Amino acid sequence: MQKNTAWQFLLLPLLIYSTIIIFPFLQSLYLSLTNWNGLSPEFDFIGLANYKRVFTDPNFSGAIMHNLIWVSIFLVVPTSMGLFLAVLLDKGIPGATFFKSVIYLPMIFSYVIIGMIWNFVYEPRLGILNLFIRMLGYPEWNYAWLAQAKTALPAIILEASWQHTGLCMILYLAGLSGVRQDLLEAARIDGANSFQLFFHIVIPQLKNSTIVVISLTVINSLKNFDLVYISTKGGPFRSSEVLTTFMYRESFWNYQMGYGSTIASVLFFIVFIVVFFYFNSVMKEEKSE
Repeated sequence: MQKNTAWQFLLLPLLIYSTIIIFPFLQSLYLSLTNWNGLSPEFDFIGLANYKRVFTDPNFSGAIMHNLIWVSIFLVVPTSMGLFLAVLLDKGIPGATFFKSVIYLPMIFSYVIIGMIWNFVYEPRLGILNLFIRMLGYPEWNYAWLAQAKTALPAIILEASWQHTGLCMILYLAGLSGVRQDLLEAARIDGANSFQLFFHIVIPQLKNSTIVVISLTVINSLKNFDLVYISTKGGPFRSSEVLTTFMYRESFWNYQMGYGSTIASVLFFIVFIVVFFYFNSVMKEEKSE
């Protein structure tokens, strides 16, 4: 009787989840095996042709490379900044609560808002960044940061890092609250300095927090469509193209919905692998404890 009642409570959520998540996912997998253009009611089943094409497409390789660059920078800049700020604010400096709120504030903004803010910062004539450079003695400086192939991607990654730092800080603050003070006191009595305390006592106890931070950092590195699209739409000349914008371009600009579904499927499996290793690491850690 209790089992039947439990299934009755789960039935509606499962139905909703299946409708908005599972069914579209399965449909996308099926479309990735077709040549549907997104408009015509007729299309052909072409098997794995789209998958063979995607792994030989130089534009796909370029998008993957940009995602790898994004992940690499994300794993260094916002992660290390978040840890540094967490350690600093955990010491109870004056105004710590205020600074925590200000640093975390960008996380409550959507990528669209973040993109609009930084588009103004990067604006060639009136942007804050170029105005600051002019004040340093370069009166003719009007560099278009988002319109140049060399700086478009790094500029967007900086925007995302500004937002993601707050999340890393909060996660590390949560981890620091669980650091055993008795171990720190014992190490101090034994003559350990601040660096030894941090690297040999604090960092090992932040293992769980670091796993969460790294996993969310990698996942957020792949969820970057909004920010890239509102900043550059993947340009100029695909210099800031990532998997999500490449998928959108092929699906809705080039009317290759089948091929776009293939790119989406590849992106899903990349995220799935990351999530799998994340949960595997967490489960191993819980068993060891």
